Amino acid sequence: MVLRILLLFFISLPALRVDAQEKGVEVLTLPGGQILVGVGERSAMEQPPFSEWFDRGYASYMPEDSLVQLLRHQSFDDVTVTVVLGTWCPDSRREVPRFFRVADAVGIPDDQIRVIYVDRKKEAPGMDLASLGIERVPTFIFTRQGREIGRIVEVPRGSFEEELMEIFRAATKEKNNNKS
Repeated sequence: MVLRILLLFFISLPALRVDAQEKGVEVLTLPGGQILVGVGERSAMEQPPFSEWFDRGYASYMPEDSLVQLLRHQSFDDVTVTVVLGTWCPDSRREVPRFFRVADAVGIPDDQIRVIYVDRKKEAPGMDLASLGIERVPTFIFTRQGREIGRIVEVPRGSFEEELMEIFRAATKEKNNNKS
């Protein structure tokens, strides 16, 4: 009898681990739908049901060509971007596809972008995110040689292209000042 009760309890848990779309990323099924949690790449968002909003947002965002051309002249060789998002979050669903559209247009390689999928508590399994200072999602953290050079929290002040220009201008100015 006790075993049956325990079995029914575990079967009826609200959050079930359903599938791992890529190493380190899990799909959780919650009462409100599925979410991704863990560390991975954007490819997890390119799979159903997440692809419904990712693909639509990516296709509909048109970066400003003149800024894209200027950003293509930036060196991204030593830049890493950490994207912390919640697939349950409307801001993440809107802004993350836009970011990737710009990243692709300006030439930031996928292997320099780390994606951290968080739950509603802004936690990811096996990760201590306190050092990143995440208060809202999405958060985009830009680092050069391990040092933060800028971040975008929730939404860019203008467009992603404008925000990236400001981040790289400030980082280049600081780099040149340190050489003096």
